[in-house]
Amino acid sequence: MARPYAIIYPRRTVIRFILRMIGRVLVRLLTRPEIRGLENLPKQGPVILVGNHVAMIEVILMAVYVPWQVEFIGTGDIPVDPRFAWMANLYGFLPVSRGSTDRQEMQMPLDVLKQGGVVGIFPEGGIWSTTMKRARTGVAWLSFHGNAAVLPMGFGGMRGAIQAVMQLKRPRVVMNVGTLMPPVSGKIEGLSRKAALEQAANDIMAAVEALIPAEEKQGWSPIVDEQFDFELISHNGTTETQIPLEHAAGLGQFFHIPVILDVMMRNFKLPLDALQQLDSDPQAIADAADLALAFLDDHPQFLSYRFGYQDADAIRSSVVELRDQARAAAARGDTLTLRPIHRYRQGENGTEIIETTPGTMHDM
Repeated sequence: MARPYAIIYPRRTVIRFILRMIGRVLVRLLTRPEIRGLENLPKQGPVILVGNHVAMIEVILMAVYVPWQVEFIGTGDIPVDPRFAWMANLYGFLPVSRGSTDRQEMQMPLDVLKQGGVVGIFPEGGIWSTTMKRARTGVAWLSFHGNAAVLPMGFGGMRGAIQAVMQLKRPRVVMNVGTLMPPVSGKIEGLSRKAALEQAANDIMAAVEALIPAEEKQGWSPIVDEQFDFELISHNGTTETQIPLEHAAGLGQFFHIPVILDVMMRNFKLPLDALQQLDSDPQAIADAADLALAFLDDHPQFLSYRFGYQDADAIRSSVVELRDQARAAAARGDTLTLRPIHRYRQGENGTEIIETTPGTMHDM
């Protein structure tokens, strides 16, 4: 007889109980946790826990400070960061490929909810910046189809927290639990089902944002007039020539969102140092660009889910152009200077910022 659900809830009860108890002790020893709003926790599920996502510590806090066993939704298209893979594999999570329409993957968290279970989700689409990002509709879809209430949570103090923990500095970390939201109805007068779910997702993320500590949002100066550009300069002895690029904006975006390369190198272990370090050796650049393109071809949703199809196509085309120009430079015996450019204005004071050195991603 076939099992009635794609996954049985709860599962891994012993190991998860042990991990949660150890985790709670370590959180108190290694950080200064401030946990508020636990009285808002419902007595039972089905419920979806929703939080903002900057680092891995939010997942740990969510797991150890709620009274139930949480089934976390994790990315299925990217291997877990090797630094945390042992912990994720030991606890177990529900892998869902970002941007995938695979109903079987979504059936697992849905079946958890149908059994009165608890699902944890960070619906911003991954760790890509320290500010709030556009919400994905998966949380609204799950709430609607699983008839599950939604409990928003706001986390603070996460940026740099892991590094501080490793240095035994006991960083202050915050988890604010909000008010329970009813299941998403999927019906808003004048809106299609898709638009209604998008609105519900935005409402959920607005509730999450309201719970994030005020000091956490002080650095969220809105960015306006954002532009990406890229300068590629060829050197042959004493002569230098700037090479015109059709897809300069895409290259600027590729290099100034460092987590793109970070994921390829750290999670997939691709040797892309020439790109990350803006190497001057054109052959090394061309070879690394080839590896990046092969990765993007093997993972077509990697960019499109996070940036949309138009930007994803532009970024891929830009890497093709960089590879081809690097090959041509290598054939000429030239060296290259790579200069990614990020221009924007801070919305609060209008200050113009020009970044020519890609930043490094904060710890996760």
